Amino acid sequence: QIHSRFEMIAIFCNHPDPRVETFIHDCFNHYFDGRLKRHIDVDVVFKTHLRGDAAGYCTGDTDEILIELDNTYRGKELYRNIAHEIVHAKQFLRGEDGSIELMEAEAMWYEDYLVKLYLKPRVHKCYTMYIE
Repeated sequence: QIHSRFEMIAIFCNHPDPRVETFIHDCFNHYFDGRLKRHIDVDVVFKTHLRGDAAGYCTGDTDEILIELDNTYRGKELYRNIAHEIVHAKQFLRGEDGSIELMEAEAMWYEDYLVKLYLKPRVHKCYTMYIE
């Protein structure tokens, strides 16, 4: 279990891979980067089964966020799911009350953008391997 603090956002993440936590931090920094004037609690919880066989859920308000993710996903698909739910977290934290369709469309568009921007390649001695 990893608990970390940067700026005004406290993030709890139960994923064992520190690269996942780094990606989560990078995505939140993309949207907030020290511009918050209040404390925010974010819990990112990886579970074996989510209701309705969803890849992830995000619930919350302007002060706290709960992101639940299916821990059976791997590679870029895992990071896309994380990014998708972080876009929803941003929407809740900023009070963006758009229609469900518009909120989902924004999350779907930005998931690939955030992955391309922040997913770091794993570097090995002789070559670089991107997570597939």
